[in-house]
Amino acid sequence: MGPDDQEFIEEAARRLDATLRQLEEEEARLTKLIGEERTRELRGFWLSEFEDMDMEEMRRGLDFDDRLLITVWNRLHRNRDRRAVAGRSAMILNAGREDLEVLPTKPREKP
Repeated sequence: MGPDDQEFIEEAARRLDATLRQLEEEEARLTKLIGEERTRELRGFWLSEFEDMDMEEMRRGLDFDDRLLITVWNRLHRNRDRRAVAGRSAMILNAGREDLEVLPTKPREKP
């Protein structure tokens, strides 16, 4: 990987950092709007911690702000993963090692 690759990764990381800040601000705004108790319920729903019947009941009761907060959590999760990959890529570039993989592989199951 050359200097262009490093510049690309650094720019991607800066953009992801800015996006994460915006999403965290939106999360805080929605949490304040919805309330702590409802936010805890939604977090449990988002993490699929409830029984199927309760999940369906919650799904039917979601309003616009509830759905927006869940969308923000999804985007935060996805962008944090992307930011971690960008950080790993930058570390690998700085280490100058070609034998390292950016995305860690899953261990293979033993037969």
